[in-house]
Amino acid sequence: MDVRAIVEQLNGLDEDNLDMRLYFTRKKPNGRYQTFSPSIGDDLQRELKGIITNALDRVQDTEQREFSPIGSIDGCIETHSVDEVESFNDILASMEGDVVIRREIEPEEVSKLTFYCLNIGLEENRGNILFFRRVTKFNHLLKKGGLLGKFTSNDFEKLDDKLLGIDANVDIVIFRGEMLILNHVSLERIFSIQDQYFQKASQTLDLVERADRISNFDQFREDCLSDMRITRALTKILNEEERITQVFENFENVIQVIDIFDLEIEIEGNRQLVYQDKSQLMDLTRLIRDSFYRSLINQREGIDELH
Repeated sequence: MDVRAIVEQLNGLDEDNLDMRLYFTRKKPNGRYQTFSPSIGDDLQRELKGIITNALDRVQDTEQREFSPIGSIDGCIETHSVDEVESFNDILASMEGDVVIRREIEPEEVSKLTFYCLNIGLEENRGNILFFRRVTKFNHLLKKGGLLGKFTSNDFEKLDDKLLGIDANVDIVIFRGEMLILNHVSLERIFSIQDQYFQKASQTLDLVERADRISNFDQFREDCLSDMRITRALTKILNEEERITQVFENFENVIQVIDIFDLEIEIEGNRQLVYQDKSQLMDLTRLIRDSFYRSLINQREGIDELH
């Protein structure tokens, strides 16, 4: 994503005539999204635009990498397609005019809101940019019997408990179908993509099961899907489907790797890996991905870590 170009477009907007909408959203227990859209005055619109612009300005020159379920690389930000995020359209649908809620938000509803979205329209019909950020809540202080207040002249006054904070950061930027992910964890929490991880990890496990190279496979599947780190790794592996097939077609090489790296994995009948317990999960996942290697020049043995 060309962050510099977006910053330039934001700086070029007429601050006396901003096309801006603010949404606060929560995910209900039934899995559906509920969105509120309060009105915002001109001064607040200008302040919000300044917050967004400054946040993007700080990452203009930051290296961008393709999103990985395993995690982000320090010093980098990630990009991703909205088509790969199943909940994105559901969230957008909750912001539509005939669905979005415009009444006053009740105190008990405020505490359930999880993120906000700022939708800014660009001039000359250049589209809209969406900015997502998890909200900062203060109700945890109130739950412990505390209160929030402010100084007015020489008086300390209690503030209303319906408080949400908007800080100076941005988690996700969406423009023309592309996501710029400034906070890896926030992508997962805002868009609830853990369910996608389980779905894709299950597809990977289906491919492995068809190869029939791991005994006690039902237990292996259950343990994989109960370990989020392994689930993320299997999600990433799904993009390398051909590699999975080739690994098990070269099973004699798998046996050799187990011997070279002294892996605690037994082999049954020279045709199956014996799964015993969770301590083997990472090594088996590395085998599935063909992560063990020997360098060509120095014959150095190593592991291509999942990232």
